[in-house]
Amino acid sequence: GGDPGAVREAVRVIAEESERLEEMARSFAQLGRMPEGPRTEIDLGALLADLAAAHASGRARVEVVVPPDLPRIYGQYDALSRVFRNLLVNALDATEGQARAEVRVWAERRNTTVSIHVADSGPGIDPGVVDRIWEPDFTTKSRGTGLGLVLVRQAVRAHGGDVVARNRPEGGAEFIVHLPLGLDATTPGLNT
Repeated sequence: GGDPGAVREAVRVIAEESERLEEMARSFAQLGRMPEGPRTEIDLGALLADLAAAHASGRARVEVVVPPDLPRIYGQYDALSRVFRNLLVNALDATEGQARAEVRVWAERRNTTVSIHVADSGPGIDPGVVDRIWEPDFTTKSRGTGLGLVLVRQAVRAHGGDVVARNRPEGGAEFIVHLPLGLDATTPGLNT
């Protein structure tokens, strides 16, 4: 007896929920923890190009523009890689289903800081929630933990930087990560 379709659907829902809870547990495990591992010299251009190549595949055009003379920064590679992967995947999700979906990533040096911009052609951030996107349980996705941006901000701040979000005048959202330059392996406080 019973409807095999309904059983299948219930199993699918349970599987999806448990996947979400596992992801949430993994995210919570990172919360409040400093990025682990040695700090190394990071070539942001290469890192961003690799991420774009890995995630662009047919979803949207991802353009990466990094000046050839962009100074390297010192940081924890996995943590920063996660930061930019998160922002890139969010930007791609935001452009889902758009005819001319576009994500632009660019970096520039400003005195003692490198600023990395991740901009998308999506609908932008609802002005009513733009201040709430950094809150731990805030998500607009049906299958997100709502911790992505919390972890992004935490990792960036652990590197002495900051991240801001804004709506672009021409439409779409833009996340800007500011990371300090001039940290090197001899800087006190870095576990080398």
